[in-house]
Amino acid sequence: MQPMKMRPVMVERVWGGRRLAELFGKPLPPDVLIGEAWELADRPDAQSVVADGPLAGKTLRQVLELHGQAIVGREGVVRRWAARFGLLVRFIDASDRLSVQVHPDDAHAAAYAPGQSGKTECWVVVHAEPGAWLIHGLKPGTTRRAFADAVAKGKMEECLAVRPVKRGDFVWVPAGTVHALGPGIVVAEIQSNSDLTYRLDDWGRKGPDGKPRDLHIEQALEVIRFTGEAVPPGGRGKTADEQGLVIEHLVDGPAFSLSRIKVDRRPWAADTGGTCAALIVIAGSARLTTTEGAAAIRAGDTILVPADAGEYALETPEKLVVLVAAPPGKAPIE
Repeated sequence: MQPMKMRPVMVERVWGGRRLAELFGKPLPPDVLIGEAWELADRPDAQSVVADGPLAGKTLRQVLELHGQAIVGREGVVRRWAARFGLLVRFIDASDRLSVQVHPDDAHAAAYAPGQSGKTECWVVVHAEPGAWLIHGLKPGTTRRAFADAVAKGKMEECLAVRPVKRGDFVWVPAGTVHALGPGIVVAEIQSNSDLTYRLDDWGRKGPDGKPRDLHIEQALEVIRFTGEAVPPGGRGKTADEQGLVIEHLVDGPAFSLSRIKVDRRPWAADTGGTCAALIVIAGSARLTTTEGAAAIRAGDTILVPADAGEYALETPEKLVVLVAAPPGKAPIE
């Protein structure tokens, strides 16, 4: 099996823009505000497609049905990814602020949304306008009662924790965390494969149908974490720091693991370790090689490396930044 470059699903959003074309050269439909590029998606309503190679034109679901364990791996929990791929990877262009929302955990989803799972996600900021900000949790000391009262009185903003951000920032958003992207931000979003969202506020904005979008206040109040203690991402921090190579192990949780690899004019190689890996190229370009061949990759590309690919290598003549998302415990650390 050889790595597969994916062709994303472009999603129109009222808060979207055109930056995915400006930053990554993505072909956007004309005169449409594109808010999201679903780069690696195995959802009933969205399927990314293999862009080239022997499986070109097939959806991720079709590929998994044909070659399930060769793609995802044959060990333990990861085998279930053949039935439902465990990751959802997106680029998000927030030209306007997004709705204030929260996602439930697996336990709540199992109890109240049968057939769905909870959602934990993280963002890596790839572009931020001067003064950019986002909402990340609630102000310290905010209780459930105080928050519910503020929502009822139209004063929810007084409870929200606003965080300034810049390019390169990593933001961990575990289930139960109130959050929203502010305007002028583009992020790579890596998350568990769920789109279960409870919306608290949409700033009075109307949807494409001209009507206010639905809010889910009661559901949100049930799942928000009010303790003020966020679940840590579980990463190990910087695991390699040498001439031309920096590796930051950002996430290692029950849903997925994630590392950020920075390579400067030197080769770097890793082994799949018997499970798949998703490479999300944030900056630069490289030549991706395996025993089955080689392909040019560049900023904005997302590549699915099958478990059976074994070792893969990045050969780059310039600076490269790539995120490597994988099943728990499998993101590279060296």
